Amino acid sequence: MQLVDLLWQLLINPNIVYLLLVAGLLSLALALTTPGSGAPEVGAAIFLTLAVLGLFQLPTNIFGLALIVLSFILFMLDFQWTSHGALTVGGIVTLVGGSLMLFGFNVESMRVSFWLIGLTVIITVAFFTFIVGAALATRHLPPKQNPDFVIGTVGEAKTDILNEGTVQVGNELWSAESDETIAAGTKVTVVQRNGLKLKVKKR
Repeated sequence: MQLVDLLWQLLINPNIVYLLLVAGLLSLALALTTPGSGAPEVGAAIFLTLAVLGLFQLPTNIFGLALIVLSFILFMLDFQWTSHGALTVGGIVTLVGGSLMLFGFNVESMRVSFWLIGLTVIITVAFFTFIVGAALATRHLPPKQNPDFVIGTVGEAKTDILNEGTVQVGNELWSAESDETIAAGTKVTVVQRNGLKLKVKKR
């Protein structure tokens, strides 16, 4: 029971609940940019569940909460659209405003620490700039080409192949070898790749 009591004491602390909310939203953003790993999804579920429990215990300002959620949406959108940082600035403004209003600005005991808000803004901007930015950049990289893609494709002998010669496959010239004599201009099929040399046969 002591552990449960301690948990409830933590969940009526505005600073703790605020940290849980931000941690949950950061985990959710990471889960959306790097799906499939599992860890961010689990973290988001745990942090947001605890945050919601705390929000129900405190005099939560729905408008402040909405601003915080909106700020994370703006941060995410800044990586999808070319806004030259305008959406990030909007995210910072809405995050600060929502944080100040989350539990009532006029009641000091319910107010989130100014220092904590400032630190959270810095961490959030750094998180989206470096971690989420890198994750999204990786997702947009072209897939690495499989060097064995040529196997089974059709090309053309550019020289006579007397054991060895040259073939063109697509727009590339390859050294080639064959177990049979193949005249220049003959269509060939690639049956094997050995390093930079292809083994071909008449089509």
